[in-house]
Amino acid sequence: MWNRRFQAITAGARRALAKAWRAGRRIWAPGNYGFIVLFILCALTVITVVLGFALEGSAGPPPQVPVPPSMSVSFQPGSAPPASLSVDTSLIEAPGPVNLIVSASGVFARRQSSVSWTLNIQGFSGYLCPGQAGLRLVPLPQQGNDDYLIDASSPVPPYEGVPFFTVRLCWDRGAPLITSGSYVSAALSPVTASSGSSGTLTRRLVLTGTSLSSYTLAGGIPPSEETAQSWIWSSSLNSDIENQAVHPIPIIASSLPGIQHDNQNAFYAGILFGIAGGAAVSVVPALLDAVDRHKNRDKPAAGNGDQAPAAAGPAQVPPDSATLAEPHSATTP
Repeated sequence: MWNRRFQAITAGARRALAKAWRAGRRIWAPGNYGFIVLFILCALTVITVVLGFALEGSAGPPPQVPVPPSMSVSFQPGSAPPASLSVDTSLIEAPGPVNLIVSASGVFARRQSSVSWTLNIQGFSGYLCPGQAGLRLVPLPQQGNDDYLIDASSPVPPYEGVPFFTVRLCWDRGAPLITSGSYVSAALSPVTASSGSSGTLTRRLVLTGTSLSSYTLAGGIPPSEETAQSWIWSSSLNSDIENQAVHPIPIIASSLPGIQHDNQNAFYAGILFGIAGGAAVSVVPALLDAVDRHKNRDKPAAGNGDQAPAAAGPAQVPPDSATLAEPHSATTP
């Protein structure tokens, strides 16, 4: 039974394909130029519209500055904090997810072997990057849905300047760094430390796929240092409300070569939209012409009517039998 159904379905599909093939051959027949012109105009309209939107989309406005998470570093009771604390954050735009690397170093007592620390993250919508054994994000629902805590114990490094902890945070969406066309919008997180701690805060914006040397900062706080792929802001680390460390750093940067390229794309997009409009306006006349051609193609040619009989010449009038014969002259005997 299943075999007969399969054969019936196969036969139906073959008939449908054959019918479509015959219809296609009739449409694309050399004598049916009207439908060919119609298909060309429709294809030209669709292709130019798609290309126009693709070029126009690359010339959009700068994205809105995102809201970054805020962080605070503290030390657990019973663990001596460093005499001087240095926190370094790097917001990195990479081909994969956006990363925020947070590391801390300090000057510890000579005989101190370990330190227990806590990193509080507020307004964080990402996740802990894979490959960080021993670290775990602990949600704090009593503070907010996007508030987390990371606490751990680390050995004290043998040298000053070596981080005693490094945490990598990742975003697949909602990252505080957005690159769109010729613009970069970002916000560097504010960082505070537990009361009594003093030191320095270094915040970096890093682009790995391109160079920041071609970008110009639209406004805000200028960086303390610039390299080819990073902008660096340095400040003191304390909880003073007037200190730069407790406030985010908004960034909007634009690339002049990229803007020129976007303007060129917008110009080409306008040309493509013009072609699409002209082709779309011509579709209706082409459709009417194609229908007329299709109707008249197989219509038999109309005759010119029966030929009129040839005009008869003047009728030959037979001689009248009553016509008198020409008289003959009498002969004299």
